[in-house]
Amino acid sequence: MRKIVLAIAVSATPSVAMAKDFTVPAIVIPSAAAATSTPQPATPPPGVLSPPAPPAAALAPTSATSSDPNSSNPMSINGNVTTTLPNHPPPPVRLLSPNVPLTNRQAQAAAISRRWRNRPAAAGEGRNGSVNYMYGASIPSLVCSPLHVSNIELEPGEVVNDIKAGDSVRWLVTPSVVGSGATAQTVISVKPTDAGLRTNLIIATTKRLYDITLVSHSYSRTDSITFTYPEDRQAQWRRYQQEVQQRFTDTTLASGVSLAALDFNYRLSGDDPSWRPLRVYSDGIKTYIQFPRSMLSGVAPALVALGNDGGLFSNPTKQIVNYRVEGDTYVVDRVLSRAALISGAGSDQDQVEITHQKRSG
Repeated sequence: MRKIVLAIAVSATPSVAMAKDFTVPAIVIPSAAAATSTPQPATPPPGVLSPPAPPAAALAPTSATSSDPNSSNPMSINGNVTTTLPNHPPPPVRLLSPNVPLTNRQAQAAAISRRWRNRPAAAGEGRNGSVNYMYGASIPSLVCSPLHVSNIELEPGEVVNDIKAGDSVRWLVTPSVVGSGATAQTVISVKPTDAGLRTNLIIATTKRLYDITLVSHSYSRTDSITFTYPEDRQAQWRRYQQEVQQRFTDTTLASGVSLAALDFNYRLSGDDPSWRPLRVYSDGIKTYIQFPRSMLSGVAPALVALGNDGGLFSNPTKQIVNYRVEGDTYVVDRVLSRAALISGAGSDQDQVEITHQKRSG
């Protein structure tokens, strides 16, 4: 149809002389509608057929204005009106429900826990480059890094009952055991999946409850942490004191004399009665003869000093010595060189001879 109209228009066009006198009237567009109006074709001179008018839909505005003062101008793509985008960002999405008000007691309890969590942790250097914390002095921190594994080393012999992480999705926590038997040690491996994370880890064992802060960083990390336990140090001091006391008891008499200064170079000979002495020793001033505890409820032998005389056919002379009984021990007020313990008479007599042997050298 357009080709037919154009042919008619060309055939009806006046000559060149007439075309010189042809003028196109000016098209005036109001300034208020200049930005939105559609340009109109010029009116042809008389005798020239006008092209068909465009449909009404083509003359309609291709975009609509928004009544929202905060919105930008609408956009038109291929003649289709698009949704207007706002100039300001959308409101944040609340991931958690609003907080409930706390009572004074609840606020005080939360403040105590907050002060404890923020308490400075006095850490030191442990074995194999680990970071050592005093258990119970503060909340330790474990700094981890993605693509690396950090370890938490527990006390040997301590068994894990349960492990809970505040963020079990982005933190991978797995236990392992080093060694076997009573000295087996539990090591807990921790690895984050991303940097910039912060949570806590609760470890319940057969001995203790651990609360550890976990922090992930892109390049900084703590390879492992270990612990020092105050109760273990106290137990070590108690064992030390017990050992010192036992050593003192073993090497010191009730009188306070050290056994290192005692002379145990005595030999026993003769019969073997139930009251036969356990040991005989001297401190250089007195002689001590210790008997079995069973002698306290039985017959106590008599003690006599023996002279250096006598031979094959004669007995050495006997002398009465001054001694006293202290528990299961005879305490003689002099140093004996030769003595005898005698009980009974006749054929039922038992005699144990005590002889001091001089030290050689």
